[in-house]
Amino acid sequence: MKVAPFHSSNPSDPDVYHDQSTCPPGSQIPAKNRLPGTGGNRKCLTCRGIGG
Repeated sequence: MKVAPFHSSNPSDPDVYHDQSTCPPGSQIPAKNRLPGTGGNRKCLTCRGIGG
């Protein structure tokens, strides 16, 4: 399911954004590290595969 884009504030995480609720890498980002929006990053490849 598509959700509002978010990305991680953790510098060790990949520079990508997520927009699918079922994306495993996105789901592993703790709520405290989630920032709204794309952060100027490219879309996660897993999210692309899930939702296009």
